[in-house]
Amino acid sequence: MKQKQQIIILLLLVLPIIGKSQNVILRTIDDVRFSKMIQGEHFGIQNLSLKDIKGSPYLNDQFVKGTVITTKNEKYVDVPLRYDQYQDELQFEKDGKAMTFSPRDVVKRAEFGNRVFTYTKYQFTDKKIKEGYFEILADGNVRLLAQHTIKFFEKEKEKPYVEPKPARFDWPLEEFYIQVGAFPAQHVSKKKNLLEAFPKHQKEIADYYKSNKLSTKDKADLIKLVQYYNSLN
Repeated sequence: MKQKQQIIILLLLVLPIIGKSQNVILRTIDDVRFSKMIQGEHFGIQNLSLKDIKGSPYLNDQFVKGTVITTKNEKYVDVPLRYDQYQDELQFEKDGKAMTFSPRDVVKRAEFGNRVFTYTKYQFTDKKIKEGYFEILADGNVRLLAQHTIKFFEKEKEKPYVEPKPARFDWPLEEFYIQVGAFPAQHVSKKKNLLEAFPKHQKEIADYYKSNKLSTKDKADLIKLVQYYNSLN
């Protein structure tokens, strides 16, 4: 009788723990690791909604089903994704509403459409390191990354005989970065800092750059250069 009582007490202690573990496992992707960031279309622009603004802040307006791999190497498939290049936010859709990953650095890799994104550190100034989302253009020991941004312009004031421009998203910009391993990505805009960004084989890289008449402004050229470097290792 005493032994049965001990078993019952033990079960009463253990069952809530098992139930709690099962509940954690059965929760949805956003309930466990991601928190709600925005409702609908909100950009913090006073008295303006998305329909009042010309252009779009999104790299892809529509959500595209993709795959997300977290920093814990957990993989989620068929996640509707899009990238907001104005807010630097990777969004996913839940019940018809836009959500964002929180914390943002949980995203190791996100693949949707023909694009691959990651969240990583980059050299903002000589002394300051920031973090953000980047598109991976070439992968390997050295990666070529692209940072996408777009500007927001307020509605212009009315002038005589001149039609004022509406509030708009414009000037989409793609900046290129080189990242070596887990080190912060380095911005490359000139031949000198491009070649210096590679940790070794700099002579081979310089010769290849020159013989193929490459340019730091040409995305295809930079992809070609990084792929060539990775083939040397």
